[in-house]
Amino acid sequence: MVAWWKRILLSLLSVVVAAVVCLLSVVLWSAVKSHPVSFRSSEVLLTIAVTVVFCVIAWLFSVPVVLIVRNIRGWRFWFYWIVGSCVGPALMLVLCAVIIMQVSHGRTVTWYNPEELPLLFMSAAISSVSALIYLSLLRRAQAAAIKKGH
Repeated sequence: MVAWWKRILLSLLSVVVAAVVCLLSVVLWSAVKSHPVSFRSSEVLLTIAVTVVFCVIAWLFSVPVVLIVRNIRGWRFWFYWIVGSCVGPALMLVLCAVIIMQVSHGRTVTWYNPEELPLLFMSAAISSVSALIYLSLLRRAQAAAIKKGH
């Protein structure tokens, strides 16, 4: 089968590609909208930095699962895609809840603010795309390993 180090590299590659694809699609979507868009370099750099930090944290949480999962044939492929798609939004919700608990001490504060919805959408998109890319790359690597073994 596929070596553990290769699975880790494939998962890292999939997270990087998914983050780039999602960030580029947000930029393109903003540019296509009817109103003019003004990009400030500091905002773009901050957005990229925050995305990279969140992606690395999510990737670190998913590495144990990457090492455990070996069989992705049949229905397992879609099951692992659904599970992988939930990692980013779940971590983002936990992070938002922790920040709200640390920052605000009032009783009227909810654990989730609507302003954080774009972060949740972006984490869901990156998780879904990276899980799909990883599982596709792993399936291809497993097929190549089986073909090489015969």
